[in-house]
Amino acid sequence: MEEDFELLAKFKKGDQQAFELLVRKYKTTVFNTIYSIMGNAQEADDTAQEVFLKVYTKADSFKGESSFSTWLYRITINRCVDELRRRKNKIISYETEFNQEEKLKLKDVLASKERDITEELRKNELQDIIQKAINSLPEKYRIIITLKEMEGLSYIEISQIMKISLAKVKIWLFRARQKLKGKLAFLYSQGE
Repeated sequence: MEEDFELLAKFKKGDQQAFELLVRKYKTTVFNTIYSIMGNAQEADDTAQEVFLKVYTKADSFKGESSFSTWLYRITINRCVDELRRRKNKIISYETEFNQEEKLKLKDVLASKERDITEELRKNELQDIIQKAINSLPEKYRIIITLKEMEGLSYIEISQIMKISLAKVKIWLFRARQKLKGKLAFLYSQGE
């Protein structure tokens, strides 16, 4: 990621094009991370803009003690946490948030062994249901599932981004997966 350091150094010296290259490189990752945590595309778009504005205004505070991407993830996660707290940590109830039709779709998708032309539609429907289940997790579990399962980050990277110990990363991830499995199992059983 030496290229990131070079682009950031150029930007600090006034090269606006270097900043634009960083934004282009990371905008999809930042958006997807925010969307996975927040569950709303419009909010993810707005929050992503705020993240890059923060990077723009705080570039001088980057000391190079971690990779640029770790620093960017930290800003992204902090911005998501701020927004979630602003919403007063409203946790979506999966019992009421999922309607009967969605529960039946989940059952169909999970039980289906056939591969046909509707497979892609089912995959998209399942992704929507899983996203709702993720959104119903407590904040710290929502973030850790996103970083590990959606973004594919290592335990060490997650530890650095969330500023928690490696052991805590493993514990929280285990608990988050258990809660998510429980929610999806509940939804599956409701669809029967």
